[in-house]
Amino acid sequence: MIDGIRLKVCGLTSLVDTEAADQAGADYLGFIFYPKSPRFISVENYTAMAARLPERKKVAVCVEPTTAELITLQRAGFDYFQIHFKHVVPVPVIAEWSRLVTSDKLWLAPKLPQSEPFNIAWLSHTKTVLLDTFHADGFGGSGQIGDWKNFVQLRLEHPHIQWILAGGLNPTNIAEALRSTSARFVDVNSGIEKAPGVKDNSLIKAFTDAMKRK
Repeated sequence: MIDGIRLKVCGLTSLVDTEAADQAGADYLGFIFYPKSPRFISVENYTAMAARLPERKKVAVCVEPTTAELITLQRAGFDYFQIHFKHVVPVPVIAEWSRLVTSDKLWLAPKLPQSEPFNIAWLSHTKTVLLDTFHADGFGGSGQIGDWKNFVQLRLEHPHIQWILAGGLNPTNIAEALRSTSARFVDVNSGIEKAPGVKDNSLIKAFTDAMKRK
């Protein structure tokens, strides 16, 4: 935790980068199991390095997983499961994800066009929601800033939910993001990279330093 704010570093693909995130004070380490992501890591590669990972909470990031895929990730020993999904996914499907991993461990990350309202029914199946930037062709990792105003509104309307701010955060805008949203939990990925899936130590340090100067 950095000045009372939780930090998740996502898109990790190597032991070197997990150690850099750990040293910078990240509370959560995120690993992406979505094959179309440039930061994809296979379950086999994750398992091979799991014993040498820092003692931080581990988050499996996936997109609309099948039951079998979610069970496989459970068996890999993750603490939390961040599931990205299109806003049209039926609520019973989300309820099944919650049943499998429990609402305490399920982080929902809806892919929500600005023209669509947030579905309050989702909140019955989770205690944590990550709001990322919408873009039509993918799920996160775009480097584009999200809708901070909507984040604030949802957080105020539903204070019992843990809200994670994501989307386009980097060393130059994180202080402003924190001032504008009063977020207590942030997720960073492409904003601290020198290439997709390869973190930059100097950018990680600049990001956490900026968090302290909010």
